[in-house]
Amino acid sequence: MASGDLTPNVASGDLTLFRDDLYPDEYFDQLHRVTAFAAPERKWRERDRDILALAEPSPEKTVLDLGSALGDVCFLLAPRVKEAIGVDASPRALELAEARAREHGLANVRFLAGDVANLPGIRDASIDVAGAFDLLEHVDDETVRRMLRSLSRVLKPGGVFVAYTPNREHYVERLKARNLVLKQFPEHIAVRRPREIRRLLESEGWRVRSLRYSTAPFPVLRWIERGLARLPFVGPLFRYRILLRAVPFGR
Repeated sequence: MASGDLTPNVASGDLTLFRDDLYPDEYFDQLHRVTAFAAPERKWRERDRDILALAEPSPEKTVLDLGSALGDVCFLLAPRVKEAIGVDASPRALELAEARAREHGLANVRFLAGDVANLPGIRDASIDVAGAFDLLEHVDDETVRRMLRSLSRVLKPGGVFVAYTPNREHYVERLKARNLVLKQFPEHIAVRRPREIRRLLESEGWRVRSLRYSTAPFPVLRWIERGLARLPFVGPLFRYRILLRAVPFGR
């Protein structure tokens, strides 16, 4: 698509432009495919497990999914929470997510067109858990900072921000960063190290409550990683995904 044909979006580094070149309709049509090695069914099962552990859903909670794409997280959480709200800026993603919500017959799921940097349409102090699940790697630092400011507005007292994101220290991400054997996804513009995420949070007045990791789900390799991830010095190379919980200072 020509560079002039741009529409408002979240998931680029630009706060006002949706990168159709990075997120064409086809991107969402094939999102979360199952493949034999790179994306086996185990990957998605373990992702769901980690998301549930981070979100700690309960019937009285309202959960916000930042960059909700096809709505998978909302559908995962809907039976366990009061309401699940997805925010995304892609018209195609919203179309697909809303169609799936109708198919599921879920009355407590809704999707909003909007920018995660300012969260239009989300009331002040209305959210218990805000989740960035496979989002942070898609947005630049300034977008994250603005998002954190908006989250301070929409979170209830006692509310929490949670994130699930690739770890730049993992050997796979190191290879991708150098285009050695593996290539980075073009839409992954900001795969970060744990300390970089912590620094961003602290710069906006947030504190990290917990920071832990999951290991890769790849056949055979996952057993090797589980053992090596605990070792000093080399351990960070085998910490596949970052699982983080944070709150604004003073809460």
